[in-house]
Amino acid sequence: MSTENVSGILFLVQSACLERRFLDNPALSIEQLNCGQTRISFSLTAGTDLDHRGKVRSSVIYRLLESVLQISAVSVGVEAETLNFCCNIVKYTAAEKLYAVCKICHCGRMTLVAEAEVYDENDTLLATVLTTLFVVETIKDIPRKW
Repeated sequence: MSTENVSGILFLVQSACLERRFLDNPALSIEQLNCGQTRISFSLTAGTDLDHRGKVRSSVIYRLLESVLQISAVSVGVEAETLNFCCNIVKYTAAEKLYAVCKICHCGRMTLVAEAEVYDENDTLLATVLTTLFVVETIKDIPRKW
């Protein structure tokens, strides 16, 4: 596939994510986007994202994982809802920035299976997730493979 086609698909994926409000939080940004693979970053706010010990709240990790899963689903041309979400939080940290990476392992007609991980700015693993997503809608113009 040509570079021009890939850049057009990247634009369509980002537009679809904005339309579906997956990128509403200004602290969230897409760093890398490929077909079925995504890396996003999230800048933390001390007052709301950290607990009384100065550690990242688990709810922030869950929201970040949900965002990377939704963006990865859009990258294969579907809007999906979570059916199963099995998360292991490995470590809590006092970080300023988090990164989430996701890889779609199975892209079927009705379901997606994806794995994702969250890291802090020092590349310390914080959480892992294995999830099954239900395909709700196919997004026009974004191919399943590119």
